[in-house]
Amino acid sequence: MERLIGREAVKAGGRAPTYRELTERINRLAGRDVISKDTIRNLHHGVNQKGQVPNPTVDTLDWLGRGFGIRAGASYFVDDAKAAVVDEQLERLEKIGDLRQALGNSEVVSLVQRASGLSDGSLHMLVALADKLKQLEDDASGGG
Repeated sequence: MERLIGREAVKAGGRAPTYRELTERINRLAGRDVISKDTIRNLHHGVNQKGQVPNPTVDTLDWLGRGFGIRAGASYFVDDAKAAVVDEQLERLEKIGDLRQALGNSEVVSLVQRASGLSDGSLHMLVALADKLKQLEDDASGGG
């Protein structure tokens, strides 16, 4: 669950969703109350208020997964192989989202068109130059 919350925080500029926000999202998706913020908190921390390890139902884990956009539901939380496949798919989707955002900038599209005929060596140099320019701009803006 930590990875899922971390991904959401990255998408939201560093702000992780609250347990209340996750609860509202999941219950709205279900069309009824299927999970509480206390349940989500207990699952996230791996212990309940009595100091016991939570033992959620499959249905609870299914809805929790769906709340994060994972159709695999409960299997994401109980099957490491399934979780690895889903995590890989999520990473690909994030990269596609980044690419889609970059392609919305006409200057980026123009640069890509110009770079498309370059040799591998020249492409590596172009990437290194872009990385250096990004670092300089981040340092200058204090985003560093």
